This record gives sequence, structure tokens and C-alpha cells, in this order.
Amino acid sequence: MKIYSKPLRYAHAEGHTDVCYTEDGQQIITCGNDGDVRIWVDIEDDDPNSHCVGENALAVCYKEKRLYVATDNHVVQAYTYPAFDKDGIVTRFTAPVTQIKSTNKIEALGCTSENMEAKICNLEGGAPLFVMTDHKGPVLSIAICPHMKFASTACGDGKLRIWDVDTQKIVKEISCIPKINTFYAAKVLCRMDFEPTEGKYLAYPNNREIILLDCESWGQRMTFTHNLIKCAISQCLFSPCGEFLAGSTVAGQIAVWEIGSGACIDIIEHPTSHNVCAMAWNPKGNGVLAYCDVAGQLGTLVNCYGKDSSKIGADSNTDDIEMVDRADDNDDIVDNLIENYESDDDNAISLEKIKNETLGLVTDRDDSRPASRHTAAPAPTTVPPQAPFQPSSTPTHLEHRYMCWNDIGIVRCHTAENGESTIDVEFHDTTLHHGIHLNNYLNHTMASLSSTVVALACETPSKLVCISLVGSSKEWSASMPDTEEIVCVTAASGLVAVATDARLLRLFTPMGTQRQVISLAGPVVTLAGFNTTVMAVYHSTDPGVNDQHLAMDIVALNGRQVRSKTVPVPLTPGSRLSWLGTSEAGSPGAADSCGALRLYDVAGAVWLPVCDSAAHARGASDTWFIVSVCEATQKVRAILCRGASFPATAPKPIVAELPIQLPLCEMDTEKSQYEEQLVRWAHITADVDVKAARETALKLFALACRSEIEQRALELMELLKDDRLLPLAAKYASRLGRVHLADKLTNLADTWEREADKLNVAQNSHFNELDTQETYDVTNTEQDLNASLIIAPKVKEKKTDIDTTIKPVPIKSSPGGARNIFRKQATNTKNAPSPLSLTERVLVDVHKTADSTENEDPLKPVDGETFVDWFTRNKTVLEQQNPELGPSELTRHGIKLFKTVQGKPTSNTENGPKRKLDEETNGTETHVTNAPKQSKLSAFAFQKKT
Repeated sequence: MKIYSKPLRYAHAEGHTDVCYTEDGQQIITCGNDGDVRIWVDIEDDDPNSHCVGENALAVCYKEKRLYVATDNHVVQAYTYPAFDKDGIVTRFTAPVTQIKSTNKIEALGCTSENMEAKICNLEGGAPLFVMTDHKGPVLSIAICPHMKFASTACGDGKLRIWDVDTQKIVKEISCIPKINTFYAAKVLCRMDFEPTEGKYLAYPNNREIILLDCESWGQRMTFTHNLIKCAISQCLFSPCGEFLAGSTVAGQIAVWEIGSGACIDIIEHPTSHNVCAMAWNPKGNGVLAYCDVAGQLGTLVNCYGKDSSKIGADSNTDDIEMVDRADDNDDIVDNLIENYESDDDNAISLEKIKNETLGLVTDRDDSRPASRHTAAPAPTTVPPQAPFQPSSTPTHLEHRYMCWNDIGIVRCHTAENGESTIDVEFHDTTLHHGIHLNNYLNHTMASLSSTVVALACETPSKLVCISLVGSSKEWSASMPDTEEIVCVTAASGLVAVATDARLLRLFTPMGTQRQVISLAGPVVTLAGFNTTVMAVYHSTDPGVNDQHLAMDIVALNGRQVRSKTVPVPLTPGSRLSWLGTSEAGSPGAADSCGALRLYDVAGAVWLPVCDSAAHARGASDTWFIVSVCEATQKVRAILCRGASFPATAPKPIVAELPIQLPLCEMDTEKSQYEEQLVRWAHITADVDVKAARETALKLFALACRSEIEQRALELMELLKDDRLLPLAAKYASRLGRVHLADKLTNLADTWEREADKLNVAQNSHFNELDTQETYDVTNTEQDLNASLIIAPKVKEKKTDIDTTIKPVPIKSSPGGARNIFRKQATNTKNAPSPLSLTERVLVDVHKTADSTENEDPLKPVDGETFVDWFTRNKTVLEQQNPELGPSELTRHGIKLFKTVQGKPTSNTENGPKRKLDEETNGTETHVTNAPKQSKLSAFAFQKKT
């Protein structure tokens, strides 16, 4: 006999609704979003008793002639029954209570809450018996075994946890729940249940099936499912006798299985397909099941045990039961199919195939065919390709949204109820430009902001509108051809770029001159720009089963030339690209929806994972909205979005800073922390103090020595190649009694000089091989400067008066020879432009400096070279020229000579005496220090010729 469903009754307002039975099974008790608790004599009761307990009530439980209700005060309130008088508070929470549950054999209540806690409480209140606090999200449900030995909780962080009540520890964790940040957003409640008689099994829903666990070994015992179940199961519940199991789906389907045979008795479809949020068996054991949905309706199912259920299972299976139950109802369908059935043979009719297709017993329509005639398995479905988006923007359907938020400013769009729209531009630095307010007549949906231009674009009509921030703030626009629509836009200080659905990348200057049109190899995903370089991300191939396949074109403009480089974009498995941009040094960066941020090292042509924002989120559903990346301070500026993917416009969110950190192994150890600092400083442009860098390297060397791994300590010094660090390391090794290590370190400098030539040859051949693989070798030679598309972002602007702060270069060796990562580069002192905006004039200046220093006096210092570097380089020459001077006298002589050859007198100003020195030194050596002292004004006094 089939399960029969009685008509639904209105019980409460729309929202989460709960239901339970009294212990005698005579009344049905419900509570809902309207704050009422109603007591029904039966489903057909037209006048149930109603009691208001507050603004809303999420859970209700009947136990020993008392009602326990979760009120809007975040408490579990006890009421007498049937008088319904307040009878004390069982427990309190700091967030809404999501479920109250108990069984007949225990004298306790299980309570869960949104504040990431679950409690087992005494019925009379007081201190809870057990508090479960290791959750990382809202707790959705709880179940307690009849002997109160184990408890189980389901949490919004995606985990189902099984607890040992005696030891108060977690026994097992299972990932089976969709992650959510609030109970009100949960569709799958994951209501699990222990077998009520002996507590031998635990049943819990997992996607489209219910899994039965053995409570002794926690191994999987059985699985209950059906091919008619078309969506995720939300909850499951054992019958009072423990022989049947009911489960409900988020689409309103309710199925009942017999546990002994695993047979599915029947599946009932909800009339309106609403999510069933609560179920309760009648304690009488009469096979009646009450349920409520999210629309506030109450319904009951009759005959859930089936006809003579005790005999089901021995001589029948699931297929037989379903065929018997469905044969009468489907006779007309079968007859109709027989008449109109199209088989492979025109005169053949397969009754078995008709039954399978009609009754839904076998999903494969070709199972009745011979094995030799089976067709190939269908290809797995792929994820849809990611749609185009603007970095650091919020969805377009919002009335108040961010169109752009970067390190320059914020662009907001406000849409009124009458359809009128306005755009506000706010600059972080008000000295750059004042705020802008625009009427959004063209319904712009895309925006980008730079220090020189505000770019706005819309799809229909596809038009680009730009407001120049330089000069008189002129506005210009460009309409796309009739067949093209703009899908992405970006603005940089040196260009404006748009990508269209025709897979074209159109480049403009900030004042509106059309610069270039480039074809892209796939559908565009997003754009980003820096100075005169634009990064375009597109689909390189069709998406896979779980992953997006993306590539990025780095297009650099240099005068009349256009250079491009294509690199793949790495993503976390199963994620999507969520942000694209550059750091302040010009390094391209990309972040995915899983929170992983990566920077592209243009010198090494590799992607570096620099930050995992998910590790800094408190809740499982919290995300970070990235604004910008700063390599100098080693920080990522982002906004924490609690339970959402984007921030709200009001109130204005606070921007936080996340540290840049490479995910090395064993980061909780001191050794890995020092290694991470050295690797990060070598590959990411940072303002590093040379003293701190040497201290870090020396500490890492000390750890290797104390661990009695001398070879590692020696390897570290060979890797760093720092002449100034070497004596300190040798001295430390000698103090520890590592005589052999100290001797090796003492001789290491000579070894570097002897092996320099061999090392250069090997490294040059290695980088030549990389060139054949379409990578760019970044070295200090003139040819490489001309050939490189992007100079490595290790060249930073430095002031000439700062000679102590030096940046470590990559730890890996370079083709230019053995490189000291702590040695300051002479080329860094010149005010170089950004690495992504090298012009022809800058390249000429670089070549001119290199050519002009070839045939000059070796004692002449290089531009920006400090005295220490100059004296170290020329110490041997000075000793040969002045053998009679001691070390201190040689140093003083070097200071005088350095200032002389540098063109700076020791005691006079730069204007008058310098010109006089040039006139007097025609062939004889003149020391400025021997000249008589004179005042500043006397240097310019008129002297009469004799």
C-alpha cells in the first residue's frame, strides 16, 4: 500500500517552522516565524490553541509534560503543559537557537545555536552537562544517542562532528554539509539521528543519499537512496521502533526506507516543492509522519510503514516493491508506450525496457540491449565558463554598488527607485584631484580609475567615456562599432584599454588617441593596467570538469613598439578568478575565489603564492575583498566581508592589511620563518634594512650550526655570497668550536673568485635554454635590456643620500656571475622609472652610462657609489700606490682622494671652488685639502690682476 499524504494546512507565517508530538501522540505542536506556538489535536483541527512566545520561535521540543521553546531572546524557555505557563530558562546563548532535541531514554536536552556552540543541558536548567565549542560556523542540528554516550552536531563550516560525551572529545569528523554563514541561509540542515532503541547506528544525509554508520567502528554500514531523488537530502529521522527511516529533500520530496531490507517504501512529492524543514514521527508507532515546510505549512503522511511491513524484505527487493505499488497507476502509461514505442527493430517491443523507463528502475536506457551494442559513455559535464567582471567591483544588480576600488580612489554607483543613476568618484589623496559627481545618463556599468583618467563604459550602447584628471579635466568618448560590445575596461596612468565581445583589445592614450587594436585568443575575463602596460585574462581553452583554464597576455607599449608575453594563470582547484591587478612596483597579481593571492615574478617568469586570505577569515563563509597590493610594505590591503563576497556601501567599510607570506613548509618553526623572509625579500620588491637582512641570514646560519649540520651552514653562505657576512659567520663558527667550518668559510671568498669564470659559463648556457622556452632572461647587459619585455621589478627608485638601505637580489645565481644578495646595485641609485614603463630615452641613458665608464679612470667612482664600495674596489690599487701608509692613514688618504675624484671639496661649497679646481688642475696634481681656508663670500670676491 502506498503512502498517503493529507492536504497541507496553514500553520505559521513564511519562514523556518518546527514540529513535534506529545509523548502520547495525541497532539501536534508547531512553532514558526510569527512567534506563536500552536497545539493541534489533529491535522484537521480548525481551531488549534495558540500561544505567543515572542517575535519568532525557531525550535520546539516536548519532554515530560513540559514544552521547551527557542525564543527570540536566544534562550531555551520552559513552559508547563497544557497550562502553558513559564517554568524557567534551561540555557542561554548569544545568538538564535537553531534546534532543541531529546529522546525518550535520556533526561537531557540537546541545544544548538548560531554562536557556534552546542550544549547538552539538564532539564531543570543550571550549568550545562557538556558544551561543544570547536565549531567554526553556525551549528545547524544535534543528535544524542539513547545511552547518552555519543552526540553528533552538524555545523555550517561543512563538518559533521561526532563527540564522546564522557571524554568530551571529537571522535570523528565528516565533510558532508554545504558551507554557510548563517542558519537562515541554510537549505540543507543536515538533521541526523541515532537509532532510538539501542543507539547502534547513526544516520546522516550526504547529498542525495542517507549514510548509516556503525557506532562501534564508525564505518559505513548501509546507504539509502533512490533514483527519483533529484536534489540534496536535508534531514533524516528514525521511526520510534527503529525499523524505518524517513528522509526529506530541499525540494520537498519525502522518502521512507525499511532498514532491514534497504527497500524504499515510497516517495512523496511536495505539492509546491517547498523545502521540508522539520519532521516528527507519531510516538504511537502507527506510521504517521508530520512535517512542516519553509512556507509555514503543516502536513502529515499516513501508512509510512507500508502494508504488512514485517514481511517485506525476505522474498522481495526494492524493484519488486516499486513494481507492485506502481503497476496499477502506470497501466495507461505502459499501454501508451507500447503503442507508440520506437525500438531498434521495427517489429520488436521490449517490455523490460518499457518498465525500466516508465518506473524509473534503471537510469541507463540501454541496459536491456546486448553488451556489444552499448554506446560510449557520455562525456562528463564541465563547469560554465567564467563571465567577464571588473576587478574590485560589486554586482551590477545592486542599487548601491562599488564600480571600482583601488589604491587611487573609489567609484560608486547609486540607483534610485525611479531608475535614475548617479556616479560618485572619491580620491584617497585629495591633492590629486577633487571628488567628482556625475549623472549616469548612459547607464554605465563598468569603471576604472587611475591617477590620470576616470574610464566609464557601458554595454548598450557600447561607448567608452573618459574624464582626464590632468590639466583642465577634459572629457572624451569613443563609440564601438555596431557589432561590438564592451565587456571589460581598465585605466592606467599611461593608457586606457577596453575588451570587447569580438575578442579585441582596444588601447587608447589617456587623452583619447587610439593607440592599438589587438586580437585576443579567447573570450575575455578581466583587464588590469599599470603605466603603459595592460594585462588581459581570457579563456585559453574550454573549462574542465571543475576548473577554469585561463591565460594572460601582458601587452607593453614602448614608444611605437608593442611587445606581448602570454603566461598561464594558476587557480586553486575548483575556484574562479576574483581579482586582477598589479602591485605598486608593477608586478601582476591575481586572486581566486578560494582566497589565494599570487604575484607574477617577471624576472623569473613564475607565479608566487604570497597570501592566503582564507586563513585570516574568522568564519567559514567570510571572504576578503582585495583592494591593492604593496610590495614595499609587504602588505595586502583588503576588506573583510562577513558572510558575503563583497562589502556594503553603507557604512563605509574599513580597509585592513594582510601580511604577504610565502607558504613554506613547517612555518611554525623558527628555521622556516627565517627562510621565508630571505626567499620573500629575494623575489618581491621590499624596503629591507641591510642590517635586518644580515641578522636573519646569520640567525639561519646559527640554527644550522647548533643543529650540527655544518654542510647546511656552509651551503647557506655559498648561496648568499656576502663578503661582509662571511667573517661574522666564520667568527661565530669558531666560537662554537666548529674549527673545520670556520676554515672552510675563511677560504670561501678565494674559492668564489677562482670559480667565477666556470660559473658564468654554466649560468649563461642555462639561461640560453630558458630563452628557447619563450621566457625572458633579465640580466644587467645592454642586449638583455633591449630584448626584455618587462624589466624585473627589482629596480626601485632610491634617493642618492641613502646609502644604508639595500635590497637583496634573488637568492638564485644570475648569468652575470656570483651575485651577493646583500650588495647594493649601483644602477639602483638613479631615479629609474617604473619597470613596466621603460621608454627609448631611458634605454639610451642606460647604454650611455655603461659605454662612458669603459675607458675612464678606474679610481673614478660610479654614479651613486658610496665610499665604502669605492674603497673596497680600489684598496689594492691604493696600497700599491702608497706602500708607506698604514691602514688608518690609507683610509684617510682614500677619503680625500675619493672626494677629489668625485669633484667635491672637503670644506668648501660646490659652486665656486669646484670651478676653480677645474681651472687650476691642468696637468699638475693639486690637493684641495692643502689650499688655505677661506670664507664662502671670499671665494666670489673680485681679485685684481697684477
